[in-house]
Amino acid sequence: MRQVPLVRAAHLNVYLAALREIGAPIDGYLKCANLPATVEETPDSYLSVPQVLACVSASGSDAAMELGFVAAQSATLEELRPEFQRAILDAPSLFARLKTIMTHASREDGALVTGIGYEGAYVRVICDLAGFHRSAALAYSEWLQVQAVISIVRTVAGSDWCPEEMTFVSRRKPPDSACDAYPNTRILMNSPQTSVLVPPALIGLPCPPLDKTVDETGNLMASPDGLPNAREAIREIVKAYLPDRPLRTVELANILGTSERTLQRHLARQGLTFHGLVAEARYQVACQMLAQPDAKIIDIAFSAGYKYPSHFTRAFRRVAGVTPSTYRRSLKQG
Repeated sequence: MRQVPLVRAAHLNVYLAALREIGAPIDGYLKCANLPATVEETPDSYLSVPQVLACVSASGSDAAMELGFVAAQSATLEELRPEFQRAILDAPSLFARLKTIMTHASREDGALVTGIGYEGAYVRVICDLAGFHRSAALAYSEWLQVQAVISIVRTVAGSDWCPEEMTFVSRRKPPDSACDAYPNTRILMNSPQTSVLVPPALIGLPCPPLDKTVDETGNLMASPDGLPNAREAIREIVKAYLPDRPLRTVELANILGTSERTLQRHLARQGLTFHGLVAEARYQVACQMLAQPDAKIIDIAFSAGYKYPSHFTRAFRRVAGVTPSTYRRSLKQG
C-alpha cells in the first residue's frame, strides 16, 4: 500500500481562517475533501496531504494563490509543534535556525523536502512539496513554505527584510498583493523548485538572545532545583573561562553549587547538552571578536578556547555555515 504523506491540521487551519474572513463555505469545502468538520478544533491532528490540497482546490486555483499569500502573512511560530518552536528559538545562528527547519519540517508536513544549497556566496533554502507539482492548490502550500523561511530570516535580519529572489513551482501569476509586499524581490514562477535566496551577509549572523536571564531585581532566574533556567546565563559563565580553557561539566556544577548529575538532568529537561552550550558560547565570543577589524584569527581562536585555528574554523563553520573569514567579509559588506 502506498504511503500517504500527512500534514498537521494547524497548517490547513491557517488557510481556513483566511477563507472565513471572506465568508467562504468552509463546511462545504471540508465535506468535498472528506475532511472532518471539526478540524479547526484539533490543530495537532494529522491529515492526508492530498485531501488538504483537495480542500484548498475547492476554492479555485486563482483563489488558492491569493488566499495562500494572505494566509501565509498571518502564520506564526505558534502553528508549529512546541519542540519545533523551541529548537528554532534556541539555535545560535541564522544558519543553525535554517538547519533546524531541515530537521523538523517533515514532522509538520510529510510531503516537504527541504535543503540548503550554495550558489557562490549565496545560500538557497529549498522548501519543496514533493509529488504535488501538478496540484492546482500548490501555490497555497508554496506561500506558506516560503513565508516560513522568510520569517526565520527576519528573526535575525529584522522585520523589513525581503529576499532578492523567491522561486515557485506553480505556473500561475503571483497575486498583486504579493508583488506589492515584495517590490524589490524577483518572484520566479514555473521553477524547478520552491526556494528563497539568502545573502551571505546574513547567513552566519548570530541570533539575538531570546531568553530572559534576570528577574526584576537583577538576579539570575532559577528553576525549582535552584539552577539558572536560562541557557544564556550558563553560556555567560562558560564564556569567562574560554580564554584559559573550556570548563568541564563537573566544574560548572561546582560553580552552580550542585552535582554534576543534577546539572546534566537540568540541562536535559531543557533539551540542552553541556557540549552544545560550550559550542554556543565559543561561537558568540568569536562573532564579537570578528566584528573587530584588528583582531587576528589566531587570537580569536585562542579567546574562544581553541588550541589550533584550523579547529576553530571548522567548528565555526558548523554553526554559522560560513568560515570566520567569510563571516568577517560579510560584516564589512553591510
